[in-house]
Amino acid sequence: MFFDLPWQEVVFTVGGFMFFVALLPSIFSDNKPAFSTSLMTASFLSLFVVAFATLDLWWSAGAQALGALAWWILTIQSWYIQK
Repeated sequence: MFFDLPWQEVVFTVGGFMFFVALLPSIFSDNKPAFSTSLMTASFLSLFVVAFATLDLWWSAGAQALGALAWWILTIQSWYIQK
């Protein structure tokens, strides 16, 4: 199933999952990125999800969706800290 994918999708998928894992410490930490950074990153990653899905790169879309979700969580956390 994963072995018959184009190598580009494997790269995007593995990279997306690794970025998600790399963001977990930030989600659980008291230190958060700036609100504007979080908002822009979450927004553009959400657009990447749509782009990958329209190309039928479903694994890549799923991996980017996790990354976008992590950034949306950071966006909300940053917003609450600023309040």
